[in-house]
Amino acid sequence: MLNNTPAVFAFEDAKRYQAMKNRLFLLNTSLNFLFLLVLVLTGLSRQIKEWLLFLSEDLLRISALYFSVFAVSAFLLSFPMEYYEGFVLEHRYGLSRQALGAWLKDVLKRSIIIFVVSLIMVEAVYFFLANFQDTWWLWASLFWFFVSVVFTRIFPKVILPLFFKPTPLGPGVLHDRIYALLSKLKIAVKDIYVLDFSKKTVKANAMVAGLGAGRRIYLSDTLVQGFPADEVEAVLAHELGHYVRRDTFKLVVAGLAGAFFSFYLSALALRRLIHFFGFSSISDIAGLPLLLAVFLLAGLILLPVQNGFSRFIEKQADIFALKTTGDNAAFISMIQRLGERNFSDFSPPKAVEFFLYDHPPISKRIKLAKNMQLKV
Repeated sequence: MLNNTPAVFAFEDAKRYQAMKNRLFLLNTSLNFLFLLVLVLTGLSRQIKEWLLFLSEDLLRISALYFSVFAVSAFLLSFPMEYYEGFVLEHRYGLSRQALGAWLKDVLKRSIIIFVVSLIMVEAVYFFLANFQDTWWLWASLFWFFVSVVFTRIFPKVILPLFFKPTPLGPGVLHDRIYALLSKLKIAVKDIYVLDFSKKTVKANAMVAGLGAGRRIYLSDTLVQGFPADEVEAVLAHELGHYVRRDTFKLVVAGLAGAFFSFYLSALALRRLIHFFGFSSISDIAGLPLLLAVFLLAGLILLPVQNGFSRFIEKQADIFALKTTGDNAAFISMIQRLGERNFSDFSPPKAVEFFLYDHPPISKRIKLAKNMQLKV
């Protein structure tokens, strides 16, 4: 029998938890930028490349070796903060059920995946830098788009099972309600799976993942076991709203626009700064920290724009769910219960919402449902 009892929710505790998460995000971003500046300004980045030249002079091999040293160093320096945020803080508020060993195993798997994907991107970017110096940013953006599509396609079958065990949803009331909803919306989904979230967390979630024939519905067991069937249906109707409205494609295209902006800004910066900081050319792998620093700044500039677009998409998915199910009361109770289980700040400060929230706050989602209920 699953122990699905969430941590005891209190609004003040949730506000403190989310405020700490926000401060850690800002601190982590600042430290990452400082780490990149130290590598550039002290000449350490150039020195690391000089050491590696004793092993090989091949451009792509040196790039791979340099990035490996860089990635391992960044991981070790950031691990104390990751441990505090991902393990200590989650246990302090009763949200995590993982032992330290299991948590470390997940961190290692996630880090390896990030390393492999990042290495592919770095190798591709420096190939473009070496061979297409005027248009490298355009090819890098398109390659990023290709990697994003591939990752989205393989995520359900390759990545997700590394962290959660998917089990087909068995027959019952929930199964019948979900398939009735799918039939109503004329959506063909191959499988519906339940993920064993309860082994790791009390939090709950649902998603429609994958592309084309690989598309699948996933429900956390904490959702299936801890929420009434009408509330699970409301969650799923929201996720199906993303599918019907082709929101995944919209977000990928928006991401491509963001990549164009970030890579183009990086191209302008490299052209003006690469020799100032003593790098031999824009394809000098020692300039990677400079490239990443510009990319980080570009990401911060884009963050409120991207989050604003995401909040708009999430609001439209809420409206779709409310219109599809016609059960505003179930939606309201679902959002309330989900916010409590996930320790959400129901009404964050407007500045925090503007910069950091990719979903509307819980209070606004409840207000939307109540207003639509009154109009009916």
